[in-house]
Amino acid sequence: MLAFAPLPAPPPELRPVPNQSGEEVLIGRERSKAVWLWRGSDAEPEELWLPLEVLESRLGFRRVSRLDGEALEWFGRTVALTALATRSLGDEVGLEVSDWLAATGVRAQVRGNTLELRLPRPTVNNLRRGKGSTADRLVLDLNGPALVQRLNGDLLLELKLSRTQQRQLKAWGLSPQLHRHGGLVLKGQATKLRSLSLASPWRVVLDGVQTGGRRPVQRARLPLRNPAVAEWLRRGFVLEQRTIKVGVKPIQVFRAGGRLSRLGITLQPLVKAEQQQGLRFLPQLSQPAGALVAVNGGFFNRINQLPLGAVRHQGVWLSGPILNRGVIAWGSSGDLQFGRLRLNQTLQVNNGRRWSLMALNSGYVQKGLSLYTPAWGPRYRALSGEEEALLIRGGRVEATVDKNSLQRGIAIPKDAELVVARGRTPLPARPGDRIQVTERSLSPLAQQPNVLGGGPLLMQNGNVVLNGRQEGFSPGFMSLAAPRTVVAQGPSGQWLMTLRGAAGSDPTLVETALAAQQLGLRDALNMDGGSSTTLVVAGRTVMNGRSSTPRVHNGLGLIPL
Repeated sequence: MLAFAPLPAPPPELRPVPNQSGEEVLIGRERSKAVWLWRGSDAEPEELWLPLEVLESRLGFRRVSRLDGEALEWFGRTVALTALATRSLGDEVGLEVSDWLAATGVRAQVRGNTLELRLPRPTVNNLRRGKGSTADRLVLDLNGPALVQRLNGDLLLELKLSRTQQRQLKAWGLSPQLHRHGGLVLKGQATKLRSLSLASPWRVVLDGVQTGGRRPVQRARLPLRNPAVAEWLRRGFVLEQRTIKVGVKPIQVFRAGGRLSRLGITLQPLVKAEQQQGLRFLPQLSQPAGALVAVNGGFFNRINQLPLGAVRHQGVWLSGPILNRGVIAWGSSGDLQFGRLRLNQTLQVNNGRRWSLMALNSGYVQKGLSLYTPAWGPRYRALSGEEEALLIRGGRVEATVDKNSLQRGIAIPKDAELVVARGRTPLPARPGDRIQVTERSLSPLAQQPNVLGGGPLLMQNGNVVLNGRQEGFSPGFMSLAAPRTVVAQGPSGQWLMTLRGAAGSDPTLVETALAAQQLGLRDALNMDGGSSTTLVVAGRTVMNGRSSTPRVHNGLGLIPL
């Protein structure tokens, strides 16, 4: 009889974790479009990925700046953004937050295409106002955590309030209303109040409360009877909402414009010229500029809040073009020029060797040398792990800057520039060397005083010219259906437009181009879309891409002269 060694135990079976995804979220009882990803069993996710914009606008997460960079805060927990896992969710930046939501008591459930997030509404134990330097602060003491949602122009607090407490809020000028599904609505406060959530004990803190009389109720529709708007409509300005069909898909179009130079209206980039890092609600950009109508502008990185594309204002490059993407450019005539733009910059050392500069004042990070000027802001902080820099003043290298100093951040003097080397690129010069920076472009677009980038270019000279590969867009981006923001021009003048699906499905880029063609337009450029899509008229937000009130980096405004 032959003896055999016992067979080894079979290896454990490796089963892939099932994925579920969808394009709709139900938070409380408010439904909106947003891409999500669920990994794990049906009962409980191992991973739950949500767009950063949804966390901020629909759940009440708050961004804060710390010495070590940006962080997210929510009910007593603070996590550095760099410590959170990220991935793309359609056209949004997604974060994995399953543990965070569960620890706060949020219950997640999937029903078909919809992700449901629920949190029991807490009771308000007490209302109190700040004093002295915090006099514009309102503190709501709660018996549990509460969701804070920004819906169109309103702030929705998912909590229970007594009638006495409602009267207190009215006395403080907040115009509280009960939501149809419960909860408290503060009308017109989505962009005015800053929220903070705290634990131990549970609190929601609102900053920016103004005392005074009751605020007017604002409705998300075109304010055609607003005196400021009506006056321009009588002069021939066009502000309209219509539904058109592209194939079988109905698309809702909001558009504003006309022959701007004849009307005495100019187009202007809406930017914060002194500091390129940071996001703002579009009314915060449009109202100081006196914009009659405004839309969101170009792309940006939602994590580090930096621009990704061309922004030129009054002859100054606040952010340089990237990836040969589509732009609009214009001067005092009012006519818009459309095209793709590449900016070529070189750095010459001691009248000898020339080095290519990869980017100018840009959040787009790539290996090589990039230039940062005072238009970037008063300080520069490293955007990648391994960076060195040259500080240039008066055409000479004044000093080299090591990676540790760049990670902490260094000042950019008003009469100096910074050349940053990334990806182990060696510094091309030493202190005392003469430096000359040369800028050239084969396109006349770069010579215009105002330039704003987006992409892809939709139409040019009456023809559809979509080419995502030429502009560095992925196939996935090109096929997405999403709310859209478009700048266009035709025989009838210059137009700012926002588009969304009128019966569920939003337009693709091809459908957006065909819609512009159907409207009789000659040139059209896609701008940032999705959750960034926003239309503001006379200081009021009348259309959002995904129901929430987003922060954006820049915008475009129609400014009466």
